[in-house]
Amino acid sequence: MELSEATGPAPVRSEESHPQGNFTLPDLEKLALSHNPTLVQARAQVTGERGKALQAGLFPNPFLGYAGDLLGVRSAGLGEFAGGMLGQEVILGGKLKYSRKKYQARVSAAEQQALAQQFRVLNDVRILFYHALAAAERLQLREELLKTAKDRWLTRHEMLNMGQANQADIHDVNIDLEKHKAEAALAENELMLSWQELMIMVGISAAYSPLVGSLEVAPPELALDSLWQRVVQDSPELGEARMKLRADEITVQRERRQPVPNVTLCGGAGYDQIDKSFAARAAVNVTNIPVFNRNQGTIQQAEADLERQRAQIQLLELDLRRRLNEQYFRYKTAAQFVKAYHDVVVPESRAKYQVVLRSYMDARLDWNEALAAQKDYATARLEYIDYLLECRKSVVELEGFLLTGGLMPPPGVTPPGHIDATPQPR
Repeated sequence: MELSEATGPAPVRSEESHPQGNFTLPDLEKLALSHNPTLVQARAQVTGERGKALQAGLFPNPFLGYAGDLLGVRSAGLGEFAGGMLGQEVILGGKLKYSRKKYQARVSAAEQQALAQQFRVLNDVRILFYHALAAAERLQLREELLKTAKDRWLTRHEMLNMGQANQADIHDVNIDLEKHKAEAALAENELMLSWQELMIMVGISAAYSPLVGSLEVAPPELALDSLWQRVVQDSPELGEARMKLRADEITVQRERRQPVPNVTLCGGAGYDQIDKSFAARAAVNVTNIPVFNRNQGTIQQAEADLERQRAQIQLLELDLRRRLNEQYFRYKTAAQFVKAYHDVVVPESRAKYQVVLRSYMDARLDWNEALAAQKDYATARLEYIDYLLECRKSVVELEGFLLTGGLMPPPGVTPPGHIDATPQPR
């Protein structure tokens, strides 16, 4: 798996609009990769970590200065000197190399985090896409029921005029019609909300247009053990944790080299006022001789960070297994209901309603019985939509490493309290 390199225009602001069109799921995924701001943040964090790796391995700058001995003294033999000096600190013990390697491991961790953020965004886009499809199907069903309620209302009023219905019947159809109007309005509002949430996740603003896609799905065969093996091998969350562990291992090595003294070389040229001639001077200084401070406290802190990260990987694996189990059995339940409703419940409810409706039209059954059969059929269809949506959502999460939260900014690769959470990390 690789992080998408998709780039595009800056995120579209809320007052801007996207060209009108009937979006497919791939259309929206492509737009989200270009417009969702959290992906910009994730990629910026990778760039920032690369900058740290570059900076951590750079050699110190040389220094330039002036030196003068016994200025103003004319006594013989004292050899007064005045001139310029150039010096360079030489970092020994491989400290720069290990500093760079540590941050290169953190670059890999940031890349895994960016990949995880991409999964979060795309998974949320897919889930919200199916939410919008489900809302559209609910609205269509509610509009069908509303049309039927209007027909019944008109029929009852005509029957009242012919003396075939009483005032109680009129009250019933009035109540029934208003309920269906309210339920249709609710379904429309839910569709508009689903649409807006989808557009927000994608990062654009567009007027509603019907989506191109289907909520219907034949539940795929998913095995819990296979899903778990895929998570262990390819989960970006685990990949990030392992790269952090590698960085912490290098950090321990780096801090153990910190006590190695550095050497400062210095040389200069000037004028000897006694001999009235050119003169040179040189110096070698050994700095940071580990007599009292052997970096023992920082080494202890780095070892503690390493131990904490080992435990963090174990904790993450346990949490991923828990979340996988919950989502898998949620999926199994939804898949079982999808099959039951597709094969039996919805067809049987439809057949029952058709039989009752014909009997009502033949005046063999009361209107209330026909109404009850219609409600049962409508309820079965609404429940079927809910189970289809739950099945779709579960498949997206199971195949997308359980990652959601596409509007949450990526947290960064340095945990609070870590040795690198300092003003001048090395």
